[in-house]
Amino acid sequence: MFKNLLGSWYLKKKISNGFLGEGLVSLKSKKLNNFHYEEKSFIHKKSTENPISGYQKFDIVENKNFIKFYFLLGDKKNKIYQKFNNSFKENLVSWYFCKKDTYKTYLRVINNNLFKIDHLITGPNKRILIQNTYFRSCKNN
Repeated sequence: MFKNLLGSWYLKKKISNGFLGEGLVSLKSKKLNNFHYEEKSFIHKKSTENPISGYQKFDIVENKNFIKFYFLLGDKKNKIYQKFNNSFKENLVSWYFCKKDTYKTYLRVINNNLFKIDHLITGPNKRILIQNTYFRSCKNN
């Protein structure tokens, strides 16, 4: 799946708590079925102009059974962030548990120019939906 998504992407974020975001994402091949995801983004409240910068890096390993995202930053470096069952190509869902929060992540490839990754984060007094839409960038590497 990810070998068809290599290159540069424009990212639009919509967060249910009133934040919006945008950024650039690079997907590169490291070796066969091993990919590198790097995101540089800005998030801001709808009513303000002061953005918060964001930066994420993941390694993605894909085989016929699973797609695994590994943290590349912070204290969880090289630990699995998300693991999708690759046999359900149309409905990829994964769960990640962080303390009292649960991240339910949906991965959906629309076509080679558009894909989505949505996170539903739930916890004590918390329910946040982060909708990420990736558009193929004009400047593709």
